[in-house]
Amino acid sequence: MKKYLPLMVNVYNKNVIIFGGGKVALRKAKKLLGLGAKVYVASNRFTKEFNQIDVKKVPLKGKYKIKELLNGKVLAIAATNDKEFNLKVKEQSKKLGIMCNVVDFHGSDVIFPAVFKKGDVVIAVSSSGNLPYFSEFLAYKIGQTIKPYLEAYPALKKVRQKLKGVNLKKKKKVQKELLNKDLELLRSGKWELIEEKVNRLLKDVL
Repeated sequence: MKKYLPLMVNVYNKNVIIFGGGKVALRKAKKLLGLGAKVYVASNRFTKEFNQIDVKKVPLKGKYKIKELLNGKVLAIAATNDKEFNLKVKEQSKKLGIMCNVVDFHGSDVIFPAVFKKGDVVIAVSSSGNLPYFSEFLAYKIGQTIKPYLEAYPALKKVRQKLKGVNLKKKKKVQKELLNKDLELLRSGKWELIEEKVNRLLKDVL
């Protein structure tokens, strides 16, 4: 049984390896490159689009072994069309204590969720690997639904800065009050009015 912990992982400047040189591997590589990871791709063949992105291509033939390729990596992705080979990658990763995502396999240590991203806000949706399209659909719908709140985000960041030094309980109460009752004010971005409202709320909660 797999029980997944949702968390955000910083892969910036970290070494990641993808086994496979097809379209699925390409999508994974692009996603990781977009997050600033150092991406190695191991395969006997590479789709031509790999020539257009900044990855380190490594041939699987010859002296290279799975264990050697995994050394120094924080994440492994098995995305070949050979299921037996993908499971070998998973087994070796486990021995080395490296998290591994195996494409189209429900026993993966790591799942890539569907993601909605707008600026700093990232929403990830997963069906635990069972219905990927449903996850994508939900992520899109959630993104559309929360648009008004996303428009309030820049002002709320400034509010948070203003609340530095205020204890956590009162800080949460002020922000909750603003989001529940003054969303349009936050969306307007009129800082003088927002600051005035925050000052009144602080007096009420202090």
